[in-house]
Amino acid sequence: MLVKSLRALLAFLVFLLPITLGGTQAQGVTATAPPQITYADSSGLKFLAIPAVWTVAQKNTFQWFVNGKAVAGGTKLSFKATAKQKNQSIQFKEIGSMGTSVSVVGKIGQVIVNTKPSVSIVDVTSNKVVVTAGSYSPKSTKVSYQWFKGPIEIAGAKSATYVPATTDQGFQIFVNAKYSAKGFSDNKTDSAQIAIPVLKRSYVQVWQDEFNLTAGSAPDSSVWVSENGDGSKAAAGGGWGNKERQYYIPTLAKITSAGALQIDANTAGANEYTCYYKGACEWVSSKYITKGKLGFKYGRIEARIKGPVGVGTWGAFWMLGADIDDRLWPWCGEIDVTELVGKSPNTAYGYLHGLLSGGFGGRGTTVDMPNGFANEYHTYAVDWLPESIDWYVDGVLFGSQQKKDKDWVFDHEFYLVVNLAMGGNLGGPIESGLKQANMSFDWIRFSTINGIGEVIKR
Repeated sequence: MLVKSLRALLAFLVFLLPITLGGTQAQGVTATAPPQITYADSSGLKFLAIPAVWTVAQKNTFQWFVNGKAVAGGTKLSFKATAKQKNQSIQFKEIGSMGTSVSVVGKIGQVIVNTKPSVSIVDVTSNKVVVTAGSYSPKSTKVSYQWFKGPIEIAGAKSATYVPATTDQGFQIFVNAKYSAKGFSDNKTDSAQIAIPVLKRSYVQVWQDEFNLTAGSAPDSSVWVSENGDGSKAAAGGGWGNKERQYYIPTLAKITSAGALQIDANTAGANEYTCYYKGACEWVSSKYITKGKLGFKYGRIEARIKGPVGVGTWGAFWMLGADIDDRLWPWCGEIDVTELVGKSPNTAYGYLHGLLSGGFGGRGTTVDMPNGFANEYHTYAVDWLPESIDWYVDGVLFGSQQKKDKDWVFDHEFYLVVNLAMGGNLGGPIESGLKQANMSFDWIRFSTINGIGEVIKR
């Protein structure tokens, strides 16, 4: 009976032994952190290994490998390669009585990356992603980044943080890290991919102009003010910096019987005004702004618009930085919700203008409109957030820009602009025989996005 009891006890202890050794068989003890290879100096030849961290303490021996072959006498934590071995592979192995662990395979004279960069989402409201550089040697190493969406490089995304564009949502992204140090060759390593969730946006309308005033009246004077002239007195220069051909007067923007704001442009009466091109003006039109009346910061800005007809027309719904008088353009920033150009009647433009672009070129996108923008009303919108601006037409996203450099001058108050220009850099030559044109705004609205956005009343 006693023998049987002893046998049972021994069997139980044998069963328990793997559990007391970190959950594995004795011969399968693992390292929670593998050994690491570091440079001992700036020569790129002297190495020092950092031992592994084991689940269970054990006696260990060491072995260095060059080009996959064990180095004779390379059995210490330190190792000095020869100049002839530069650019050859190097690895360190730690051999214990119960388990074995190896370092990454590096290259002699190259920056060693012991642990890869990793990426994680740090802000669930914006999907903001940050990269952790991992561990590397030598200490003087500098790390630079490039973000990718699948196999596609994301233009301009080169910082340790990245706020995914709306168009990135639902896709996998990763970062390529470049490790550089003086006297060492570079090492490039990809992080693991991370899925970008699809964010739900909640909109609350907090301001609107439905243009429901008496037919024939001017826009609401508590909101809108006419900006008159040919732009010759503007900082950008004659033609509002765009070589436009019209002279703005207040009377060509009126409320219609259908409850819309219609802006007319025509040649009749234009010769009563003198334009920057040193003669009688060719066209008159209207331009209204909310400057000094009403401002906006972040949120959704949208308008239901019927665009103009005719080659040479250039209708727009846009915003300018409220500090334009102090900072001037393009340093104040410009957000073009939409530009509708008669020579391209099936295309809508959405652009930003800031510092680095030189203002004129800008950055943004276009969208194809198969049925055109002038036959019926369409809704144009931007979602303006601290880290991004997205463009929509009829509720469909077609473009996005992210905050990524000092060209992002869109973190302050902006005011609204509605106008119908003629000719100019984007409008192009005006077709012969065109005498009048118009565009209409059914309404303009502003909403907060997930509680972000404000209306600033003066």
